[in-house]
Amino acid sequence: MLPSTSSDPVSYTARIVAAKRALEQSHPNPLFKDPYAVLLAGDEVTNLLAKWREVARRQDRPLKDVIAKRTRYIAVRTCFFDDLLGSALREPGLSQVVILGSGLDTRAFRFDWPLLTRVYEVDHPEVLNYKVRVLQNSVPACQHFLIPGDLADLQAEWVKGLLEQGFQAQSPTVWLLEGLLMYLPEPSAHALLKTLSELSSAGSVLGLDSVTGGSVAAAQSARKNDRGRVVRHWEFGCDDPKELLASYGWSAEVSQPQEVGKAHGRYPQSIPIEAEVGGHQDERGVWLVHARKTQA
Repeated sequence: MLPSTSSDPVSYTARIVAAKRALEQSHPNPLFKDPYAVLLAGDEVTNLLAKWREVARRQDRPLKDVIAKRTRYIAVRTCFFDDLLGSALREPGLSQVVILGSGLDTRAFRFDWPLLTRVYEVDHPEVLNYKVRVLQNSVPACQHFLIPGDLADLQAEWVKGLLEQGFQAQSPTVWLLEGLLMYLPEPSAHALLKTLSELSSAGSVLGLDSVTGGSVAAAQSARKNDRGRVVRHWEFGCDDPKELLASYGWSAEVSQPQEVGKAHGRYPQSIPIEAEVGGHQDERGVWLVHARKTQA
């Protein structure tokens, strides 16, 4: 997630992702259940719908198609990582989960966690405090630990807090980096992968999404043209996630959201894939990655 500021303690990115998860709950066949998203999104659900009604009017398209196109990636990504978690936690010995850049993630509350699972969330303190305040009447369904930290920090000061809260590096871990890597400067992205890999024993599982180098170039163009409130902040891209993760000791399976989403009916031909920022279509892309630590 984007870093917070004193004037906006919860980033636009975090709120808009929560809003899109909230809107997914109105789908005839939602890919997941998240009753907490609407609380965390605040006014962003109303704001998005107002903008998308105008888009639908201007393009003479049904509002439902505009909503489907603008929310499907978040829906598919959330489902992808839910499935990854569910599969990993059925394995013996995997009982600790670390969500890096957790933003307004609600899995600690909405997920069906096995008994004694420990879930650690790492993000800016302002974001974590906001979530605690909004969800103060909700009880997490796991052992839940909030670790304040800046994931762009090359010194990885957040690791100290993780260890102080009982994280066991010698035990296999499930790591989630959802909507994170693309917002980090390249040195920070590599430093983060190196750090979490050093904390991971063999058999650990990693889920992340990333964008291509062409997507980053298109995002930079959007920033120059004062477009793309979300993508304009992308800094890190990778055209070969398998090779990247292999260099840190992980064996990865890589999918594209449209491949995963077609199985859920979210990428029909009637709503084609179109980039919202400039650049060549064949140079842009998003990866959904499921990896396993193969080296100690």
